[in-house]
Amino acid sequence: MSTKSLSLLILLATVVFISGCLDDNNGTKVDNPGSDVIPKTNLPAGFTYLGVHDIQMVIGGNSMNATEGIYRYNGDEIYIQAVKNDNPSSLLSQYKEDIRKQYKGDFSPFEDVQLNGYKATKITDYSIIKGEQRSRYSVVWANDKYMFLVGKSFDNNSLMALATTTGN
Repeated sequence: MSTKSLSLLILLATVVFISGCLDDNNGTKVDNPGSDVIPKTNLPAGFTYLGVHDIQMVIGGNSMNATEGIYRYNGDEIYIQAVKNDNPSSLLSQYKEDIRKQYKGDFSPFEDVQLNGYKATKITDYSIIKGEQRSRYSVVWANDKYMFLVGKSFDNNSLMALATTTGN
């Protein structure tokens, strides 16, 4: 065996050994913070839960931790993002202000809707797909602990059905 092969083998064994030594979960899976508000079961017809992970969201120029659930519906991926915050209503206002800055003139992408007993905002934006303008929807709201964002989807009804599964 050549010196290069032996060195590579030792390097790989070291990496495997170190990764095993650093595992403090004793082989058990630990959910991401906030994953308890991400629905995994009892989903609307046609939705498949793919997983959950932590992400960074930028709202009002500030980066913050969020938990994101990923779902498949009719070949598209739709996300539920939950940001835990001491003042989620203020965070929601800032998020909507960030969106508002993207639009000029009299057009407003917002529509007030009710969702799980909360005042929510449906956001409509437009994409050009194969030369045709299509609407894409998201919905955002806050409860006493989290700001939620669900989207984007070309199907408003399925989006709202998924959003209601949060129960928040």
